[in-house]
Amino acid sequence: MEDFIKEARRLAYSEVERTNMPVKAHVDLSTKIAKKLAKELGANIDIVEAGTLLMDCVIGQALKENRQKDHIKMSLDRANELLVNSSLSEIERENIRHCILEHHGVNKFYSLESEICCNADCYRFISIKGFSFAVRYLRDMPFSDLVVLLNDKANEKWNALSLDMVKKELEPQYKTILEILEELKK
Repeated sequence: MEDFIKEARRLAYSEVERTNMPVKAHVDLSTKIAKKLAKELGANIDIVEAGTLLMDCVIGQALKENRQKDHIKMSLDRANELLVNSSLSEIERENIRHCILEHHGVNKFYSLESEICCNADCYRFISIKGFSFAVRYLRDMPFSDLVVLLNDKANEKWNALSLDMVKKELEPQYKTILEILEELKK
C-alpha cells in the first residue's frame, strides 16, 4: 500500500503543478484531516489517504476543459489506471473507488473510509484554514464571482457533511464564513 500511496500523491501533486488546481494546500489539508479522522474512528488510514489524494486528482484538467461536473468520473478513470497495476486486493481497490465516487456525499456510504473522505473534503471550504487558502488562490477571479463561488461551495460542503463530530467542529467556522461572505455581498 505504501507504494500505491506514493503513486497517488505523485499523481495528485502533478495535477496541481500542471494545472494549478486544486490548491496543493487543499490536497494536504483534506489528506491530513482524513488521516486524523480515520485514526479516531478506527478506519483504514491507508485507504482514506489514497482516497483523499485521488478524489480530485484531475479536477484541474476538468476545470480547464469546462467539465467540472465530470471531475469525479475523470478522477476515477485516472485512479483506475493506477489501481489496475497495483498489488492491492480487489476489496482495497473497490473501497478506494468509492472514496472517489462518494466524496461529494451520498445517502448511504459504501464504507466508513468513503464517508471520511467526503467529510475531509468539506474542510477545503468550510474550515477557516481551507477558506483562506481558497480566497488567496482564487483572488484573481472577479470579486463578485469569487463571493458567489465561495458561498456556493460552503453551502454544498455543509450539506455533504455526515459525521456529527465534524459538523460540531465546523459549524462555528461555517457560520463565520457565511457571515463574512454576506458582508462581502453588500
